Amino acid sequence: MISENHRTYNEPWLDERTRRRPVGAGHGIDVASQRADDLDERCLAFLDARFACNPTVRPSALDLACGQGGQALRMAAGGVQVTAVDRLDQGTALQRAASGQALWQPPVFVQADFRALPHTLPGAPYDAIVCQRAIHYVSYDEALTALQCWLRHLKPGGRIFLSASGLTSELGRGYPHWGRPVAERWARLAPAMADRHDIRQPVCLYEAMDLVNLLHAAGFGIAEVFRSPFGNVKAVAFV
Repeated sequence: MISENHRTYNEPWLDERTRRRPVGAGHGIDVASQRADDLDERCLAFLDARFACNPTVRPSALDLACGQGGQALRMAAGGVQVTAVDRLDQGTALQRAASGQALWQPPVFVQADFRALPHTLPGAPYDAIVCQRAIHYVSYDEALTALQCWLRHLKPGGRIFLSASGLTSELGRGYPHWGRPVAERWARLAPAMADRHDIRQPVCLYEAMDLVNLLHAAGFGIAEVFRSPFGNVKAVAFV
């Protein structure tokens, strides 16, 4: 188990305009731009520990499906070399959020789909890879292929911090593929849930063991898996 570090981070890029701000393209709300959740905090604590073990080398991190960069900026504020990736052009938003902050180095933005990452990325290989609230927007088979690719970008001893919307969360209410195996789940949410969460795309909802099995199939070991109070599933995995 990885211990949590509850250090408070100054987040001056947050204001009332960020509340319930959509990621875009019907992919839900950019939660990372509002707050750090428990998985984000685990990632920050892990990177702090890596730096403490070797203070002469800055740790590096890859934030996949970064949105407007909430977690990327938190990591950069801790002295981490961060590469932020999103399939939408979030470079301007990330640059705006980073301006005026006392960062060791602002995150480097790369516009790319996490299913087809460039062969070379700034700062690779990474101590940590973060992908929050995004893997459920691709099919199970696509998620497996993506994770096998991410594995090649992770340093020995590195960690991946992965979360997915849960089948037993409220998103599962009226979900048409509820009773199917995870490899066959790929459907739009019930209209009421789609409206409530601004999720307009088909999704693959996960149970905890689904996420564990996905990570194992991709070649990862599992350090921790847990369910949020909302019912989403989260995991910390290693090479």
